[in-house]
Amino acid sequence: MTGTMSTHPDLDLQNTIRPGLDILANEIVIGLKKRTRFQSNLSVYRPGLVISNPSYSLLDYGLNKIEQCHAELGRYHFATQEPFSDVRNIENAIKRTAPQSPVQKMQTGVGPRLIEFYIDWVKRSCPSGEDSNTYGETVTADVAVLLAIMERVNLGKTVAESKLTELTEQFIETKGDRDAMLGLIVRKDREAKVIELAEALANHYDLQPELAVEVFQFMIGVTVDIEVDYLRLRLAQINDKA
Repeated sequence: MTGTMSTHPDLDLQNTIRPGLDILANEIVIGLKKRTRFQSNLSVYRPGLVISNPSYSLLDYGLNKIEQCHAELGRYHFATQEPFSDVRNIENAIKRTAPQSPVQKMQTGVGPRLIEFYIDWVKRSCPSGEDSNTYGETVTADVAVLLAIMERVNLGKTVAESKLTELTEQFIETKGDRDAMLGLIVRKDREAKVIELAEALANHYDLQPELAVEVFQFMIGVTVDIEVDYLRLRLAQINDKA
């Protein structure tokens, strides 16, 4: 049974969403490979290195600086984008209005979860030890990977909106039950292709495939959780209008 909502080009899984997911997959694997070239440098994840603000970790400092720039350029006006740091008071550097989107704004709050997983991955995947001469390069690699992961999992909102458009009545019938929604959300064949792509990219960029697969399996899990939360939000909105 097809949905009753109007279609939108941003919700085209085949021609819009999946190409974007694949581009981010490349960026993530390249970033992971770059990160494994440096020692674990765990000091960058603890407060004390930032001269101007020793209560910040160098990672938090780097994320905040880059996200401030993105905020000035209007990135976080888009419903599919979400920062790790608080950039709500950052003023735009340019005049920009985000185009209308079928995706509703929803803060997922997954930032701490992503960082916790990523640091644990670093501990197990990078050579142990400290090299203060590479702290800057380390955090630069970290920030690039984390921003790409954040962008990718938040595309779960777009995927969820697309699925809701396709199967509106079926989702309404779930009444927000997680297991019932998972039956409509989870597509094992697609997940298998995502893992295959991760392995292929890892081999191409000379990264141990299991290191990439672990990250992509984690992202799949986070994305599904975001889809469930988003669909519950949308179902509540639909019910309010009924």
